Amino acid sequence: MNELTSKLSPIADMDCSFRSYLNSKKAHEAAHMKGNGIPDYAYGMDYELRKKLDSIPGLYKVARSITSTIVHQQMQIMNQQAVCATPTSFPDVYEIGCECARRLGIAVPNIFIVNDQTLNAYTYACDDVEPFIVLHSGLYERMTPGELKSIIGHECGHIQNYHGSYETIATLIAQEGLSALGGLSAFFLSVFTTGVQLALNSWSRAAEVTCDRAGLICADNLEDALSAEAKLMYGGAFGDHKIDYASIEEQLELQMSNATKYYEALYSHPTSARRIMAIREFYECQTFYDWRPDMRKADSILRSHKECDERCKKFINLTEEGTRSKRGKENE
Repeated sequence: MNELTSKLSPIADMDCSFRSYLNSKKAHEAAHMKGNGIPDYAYGMDYELRKKLDSIPGLYKVARSITSTIVHQQMQIMNQQAVCATPTSFPDVYEIGCECARRLGIAVPNIFIVNDQTLNAYTYACDDVEPFIVLHSGLYERMTPGELKSIIGHECGHIQNYHGSYETIATLIAQEGLSALGGLSAFFLSVFTTGVQLALNSWSRAAEVTCDRAGLICADNLEDALSAEAKLMYGGAFGDHKIDYASIEEQLELQMSNATKYYEALYSHPTSARRIMAIREFYECQTFYDWRPDMRKADSILRSHKECDERCKKFINLTEEGTRSKRGKENE
């Protein structure tokens, strides 16, 4: 490969052969995959609640049918209305996508940048068939390269954990109601009752914790992962803004001690304050350093995966109360 080609392509020196991908995938599966087929960093409630959804007769079949149609439609829309990141178009995004995929041990997904000033990113996937990630231009403009790495890593987490089928319908229902699914799809899901819709949202919130962990694994440092999440709270306003995470913890204290917190049962995502606290917990987990030994320091806290999950429940579960007595005082 000549010098000019190497300069044009940020991954010119990478081995992108299919054999290299298979070898990398096998190595990751041996080191980090559990017997149930999910990565070892996954939040335990994600798997537990997903199994409950799987046990509801017909739900997965309907979800997969709806999602497969939506994924195909959205891919065509993105090809018409968005720019796909390549080595020559948005090479920074393309390189980040390659790096996150390589770190997690998955195939490199397509990443589209669409003209939308809201701060959002999401993944379309039906199991592992042709998944792709969408970044809104507003998010791309307001995030640093390090923060983008955390966000794209998060979306790669959805792909790696096969969240696509349930995540798509949970998000649609939470944002737009059953009518967004249209015709027969809305009719079939309406049969499953409000209780199942709440169960989908409960699982989806747990799935977001899993993917925030994937984002941290892909990030260069903890601060990038936290600041990316914080920007979703205040809109990523241009300029130099310092976030006081102790203040965010105080906000969460009020949030969790108020009965209005149960309104969050209608949300498909945890609030950003909850997610920030859960990310901080995973940064003190042995599993994280199994993935990122390069980020371990002499004074790093190394809790077991089980203990980390239990501590995260205090922030993610809607029935828990208070945060400062459960984290703040322990770390003083």
